[in-house]
Amino acid sequence: MKLLIALALAALTSALFFVGYYEKMEDAYPEKVFFIKKHPTLKLSFVNIFAYESDDKKLSELNNEERTQVMDYCWYRLGIPTQLASQQELEECKRR
Repeated sequence: MKLLIALALAALTSALFFVGYYEKMEDAYPEKVFFIKKHPTLKLSFVNIFAYESDDKKLSELNNEERTQVMDYCWYRLGIPTQLASQQELEECKRR
């Protein structure tokens, strides 16, 4: 019984470190999209600015918070390290 509890806790901890989600609009209703993170973190909720076609922004239009959200999404969801120094880096995250 103790082994079963220990295994369940280990699985839950792994899920916490390696599973994340973001929301996208599907037929005017928000839908959660779960994914396996490329790198472990305690952060569960991510923002995918590419999930909404109406919000297709250029790099120059992103504020600091949005830049941070894109960098986190690219790193943890896609495994792409970026500092968003160019529009090309933003497009690379968008393409995947």
